[in-house]
Amino acid sequence: MNEIDEGKYKKWMIFAVTSMANLVVSFSINSLNLALPTLTKEFDVSQNSISWLALVYSLIPCCTLLIFGRTAELYGYKRQFKIGFLFFGAVCISAPLLSVNLEVLIFFRCLQGIGYSIMISITQAIVSRTFDSKERGKALGINSVFISIGMAAGPTIGGFLLTHSSWHAIFYFNVPFCILGFVATCLVMPDDRTEVSECKSMDWLGAILFSMSIGAFSVGLNFSIKWGWKSVSFLGCMLFSVLALYIFIMREKHTESPLMSLHLFKSRTFCMANVVCMLSYLVQQLITYLVPFYLVDILLLSSDQSGLIMLASPIMMMVMSPVGGSMSDKHGTRLPSGIGLIFICVSCLFMSLLKKSSNYTVVIFTLIAMGIGNGLSVSSINAAILNSVPRKHAGVASGMLATMRNLGQTLGVASSSVILTSRQIVYNKNTNLSVKDIYLFAQRDTYYFGILILIVALVFVFLLPRSITDKSDMV
Repeated sequence: MNEIDEGKYKKWMIFAVTSMANLVVSFSINSLNLALPTLTKEFDVSQNSISWLALVYSLIPCCTLLIFGRTAELYGYKRQFKIGFLFFGAVCISAPLLSVNLEVLIFFRCLQGIGYSIMISITQAIVSRTFDSKERGKALGINSVFISIGMAAGPTIGGFLLTHSSWHAIFYFNVPFCILGFVATCLVMPDDRTEVSECKSMDWLGAILFSMSIGAFSVGLNFSIKWGWKSVSFLGCMLFSVLALYIFIMREKHTESPLMSLHLFKSRTFCMANVVCMLSYLVQQLITYLVPFYLVDILLLSSDQSGLIMLASPIMMMVMSPVGGSMSDKHGTRLPSGIGLIFICVSCLFMSLLKKSSNYTVVIFTLIAMGIGNGLSVSSINAAILNSVPRKHAGVASGMLATMRNLGQTLGVASSSVILTSRQIVYNKNTNLSVKDIYLFAQRDTYYFGILILIVALVFVFLLPRSITDKSDMV
């Protein structure tokens, strides 16, 4: 193997390690969901209590992704990745062995969320640092697919493990991949200790303020239906979130070693691409949240059939992400992300037209359109964010990207739940409508909201600079 081929081989081996990290931690997002009824009976708790197992795994990363993006800049990407695999694997071994009650299992689920942040905060940064501008978009596109694959495979594999074993196996399933990931990281990732930030000071107060702001915002959104939009609890969370964010920004302006360099936001590309990232994931999660209800409650399909139909989107995303990345490398961000968002918009439009008599094949084709849109847009937006910052800030940029993704997904579930519930109440006043009709009208209005969000995202896309300067190789 000559020197050129060896260099390319090492790059794609590093890519494989980051993809494995994406796969492992995203698998754990949905894999435990099917076990929640079993755990409710085993621990003799309420459905409301058991829901915390799903909530904390999304809440903890929202609070910590940016922090671990910064620690990688301070102490090294390879070191953090090794710690991430070991930490996540240790938690997956300990959780089923030591969880004698729900409270302990929730604690380990929080630790899993930290392990998620340790790795996911920097996977995109590592790929961005490994590949040059000619290949970066394509590599980022393929890498991001593994998050969708992991999320889609979670219910399928989790259901199989639950059927043939117990909920313990859902945790143990991750352990071999964590061990393999740790060994591969040691062997293929270059030692980057010489490249870390010269300033070893971590802004812990800023980190706490940012976590409190994002945490309060996420908790408020997740409990908005239960509390109500005008409740003291919801308004208090939102007010506290804004106040903590304001204090965080004021501190970052006057500290020598900020958690986040605010001058990054002077880049129009960085700001707008992050907004588009959040909005696109909001609509993606909105669709992902609504479709299973339609398949199971309206078309009366089984959970297994519904799960297989839902695979149409991530499979198509896997096919199209390299295309979107390559288009981004050649033509910039506007073209692939604009086309991608239009495909998602069309997907929302067709979903809004679904009826009781619609065939599930229509849903499959609509999900295919969504997968095409996601593949084209996600890879190009990710590339735009990471190309708009100097190499030394790749960790924070990657952490911010992951934070926007998680916030978008949280907003997607919260907004779709609120709109669906509130519109059903409105249509329920019409006594001539059946239960299914009421649901379909409410679902239609929720998809209209998704279309509106996508139009806003498209405006931001076309406000991006026509030619994005690649700063990713700058020190």
